[in-house]
Amino acid sequence: METERRSRPRRVWRRRLAVAMAVLFAAGTAVRLGGLESGIFLVPLVSFTPYFALAALVMLAIAALLRSRAATAIMLAVCVSLAWVVLPRALGGSADAPAPASGDASGTGTGTTSGADTGTSSDTASGIGTSSGTASGAGTASDAGTSSGTASDAGTSSGTGTASASSSAGGRTLRVLTANLNGGRGDATVIVDLVRRLNVDVLSIQELTYSARDRLSAAGLATLLPYHVGRADYRGPEGSGVYSRYPMTERTGLFQPVGHHMPVVEVALPGGSAVEVVVVHPVAPVPSTVPEWEAGIATLPPAPSSGPPRILAGDFNATLDHAVFRRLLDTGYTDAAASTGQGLTPTWPHGRSLPPLVAIDHVLTDGRGSAAATRVFDVPGSDHRALFADLRIQG
Repeated sequence: METERRSRPRRVWRRRLAVAMAVLFAAGTAVRLGGLESGIFLVPLVSFTPYFALAALVMLAIAALLRSRAATAIMLAVCVSLAWVVLPRALGGSADAPAPASGDASGTGTGTTSGADTGTSSDTASGIGTSSGTASGAGTASDAGTSSGTASDAGTSSGTGTASASSSAGGRTLRVLTANLNGGRGDATVIVDLVRRLNVDVLSIQELTYSARDRLSAAGLATLLPYHVGRADYRGPEGSGVYSRYPMTERTGLFQPVGHHMPVVEVALPGGSAVEVVVVHPVAPVPSTVPEWEAGIATLPPAPSSGPPRILAGDFNATLDHAVFRRLLDTGYTDAAASTGQGLTPTWPHGRSLPPLVAIDHVLTDGRGSAAATRVFDVPGSDHRALFADLRIQG
């Protein structure tokens, strides 16, 4: 009897503590659901919503073990709410997505430069799906404008057929790879190998330096993707560029970029209208640049309902849990990774003491595009994983 009397206050305090923790979880969930994150503290924290959801499950189990009805009820509501926002990006829309054409890079999940879905990033290409042809007359890349040369006879992959855009019931195929080179330190040979092996049509590059541009050229990128628009920089994150298998022209005046260089091009994709590609790279939301980061995403062009189909590809420095990014999606864009069930696959940071934790690199399509498959690849020297999207374009 005496022992039971002594333990009762401990049980009461434990239950009260469980209720207090549950209220904190509910407040955090309200911030995410309401898009209330702001400032130097909440903006970075909301990136970790999937991990917050896992912690909520643990807290729900603790509340149940403590037999705290109030805490259990609160945590149950929290877990249901977080599952509603997190699980769709892991489930994707694979049931409605067009099937990749035979021989396309249809694998999902993560990959390495060795061509396998698992392994170490230090491996080099094993030659799977290597190029069976080279481009004739490929022009050299300039820092701005379009390059000269022809796209005919551009390198083809033995795993994906010819270089011309293939069509299927889901639309024309456009394979997009986006990679942040970490101030030009990313391994150019690995990037070019991925372009060759995945039969990439459009490459979006962020943090492009003059030395990185030269290394990409020396590794053979101009042979595979002979057209180039962009602006390199001596160092740092400012430079960006886009390389294409097909002729393209630079477009100006679409929007006023806030952040780093963000070129816009129209790619002459065979079989229909041109496709507009925007290289995206706003500043990172560090304490001194949170307002500029938010403006950089808010000023990106909305999804159009007419004109050329539009694709946004790059390092958004934002996750699917940031309200400003969700507002961009609400204009009519679809996140390629989330639509294929890979929305929880992290792309940053890579090559540090911690494993990749958050997905801040994205490929977005407007209503006339969809993703058949997405994969991520380690790039030695870069703090980002490269993101590949196998797209189908209507119209």
